[in-house]
Amino acid sequence: MTIADLRCDGCGRPLAGLAADDHTDDEASGVRFVYHPGWAKLRDDSGLLCGRCWDGTVVWMGMEATLGPAACPRCGEPAGDEPRLHVSRLHELATWQLCRRDAVAFLNRLQTVEPKLDPETFSLPAPPPENDSG
Repeated sequence: MTIADLRCDGCGRPLAGLAADDHTDDEASGVRFVYHPGWAKLRDDSGLLCGRCWDGTVVWMGMEATLGPAACPRCGEPAGDEPRLHVSRLHELATWQLCRRDAVAFLNRLQTVEPKLDPETFSLPAPPPENDSG
């Protein structure tokens, strides 16, 4: 878990602490991020990237994060019924919604994802029915 050892989950660089909410220009400070398959109960909020790696990830994901259903920012695949990997900076509501293929590419970029995911067999879990209170 990167937040425990304060290392960048992208390049592995040791980090001095957490970046201010709106600044990523200090490469020694970490940016916390979260991802989940559209269902917050399954979120992983332990991600930590240095400012340089976070900025590079934002460029890699493309476009701006959104609040509603959106096409995959990487490939333009329309939002449909398939689950998406929602990625955002911790405590931000807008997310990048990656399709299955680009979700695998994002996750495999992270040092803490071991073993690396197989793009042919990976699938995102579907959210539970809306009437599921658990």
